[in-house]
Amino acid sequence: MAYSDFVYISELEDLFGIVQKRKNLFPSLSGITPSERLLLDLEDADLVPINTEKAKSEHLIVPVLKEILRKNRNFSYFSDFLFDVDKTQGLSGYCDYIFSTETDAIEIKSPVFCIIEATGGVPQNRSLEEGYAQACAEMIASRIFNEKKGKPTPVVYGCVTNAFEWSFLKLEENNFWIDTERYYLDTNGLSQILSILQYIVELFVNNK
Repeated sequence: MAYSDFVYISELEDLFGIVQKRKNLFPSLSGITPSERLLLDLEDADLVPINTEKAKSEHLIVPVLKEILRKNRNFSYFSDFLFDVDKTQGLSGYCDYIFSTETDAIEIKSPVFCIIEATGGVPQNRSLEEGYAQACAEMIASRIFNEKKGKPTPVVYGCVTNAFEWSFLKLEENNFWIDTERYYLDTNGLSQILSILQYIVELFVNNK
C-alpha cells in the first residue's frame, strides 16, 4: 500500500484517528504581487498544450514554487521524491513536492513542513477532492518522520492542486482541516496563493 492507494479520508480516520474539519485557514493574509518573471512564465504556458500532469507541473506549478524559492533562500523543495516513512501503514511512495528548511541536503531532512500533491490528467477540472486522502497521508508521514528525527512538527500544511485550482490543508493533532476557500490561477488568486505559501515558509523557517 502507498500514499496513492488512499482514496477516502475515512480510511485515515480508521487507521490514524483523523477527524476531517473545514474552515477558512488564512482569513487575514494580504496578497503578494507576482513578479514580472512569474507572469511571463505563466503567459508562456499558453504556448504549449497543458493537458497532462507533467505539463501542468512544469509550466504552471513549478514557476509558482520557484517564485517563493527566489524570495526565500533558507528553504528548498524536493520534487517527485521517494518518501518511505512506514510501509506497514501505507505511508510510502513518491510525493510530488516536499518543502524543507534544509537548503543544502540531497535527501529529505527534518523538518518537512509542507506537501503539495498535484492531481493531473484530463479533464482540467478534475475534482480536487480526489487528492485529499493521499495528501493527508503524506502529511501524516511528514509528522511521523519529524518525530522520529527528534524535531516534532505539531502542524503540517499541505495543498492539493490541478495547477488551475488550489486547495490548502492543515494537519494539527488529529484534526485534518480543509480550507473553505479555493484559489484559482488568475490575477487575484495567484497573489493569494503566493501569500499563503510565503506564510507557511516564514512560519517554519522562523521556528527552525
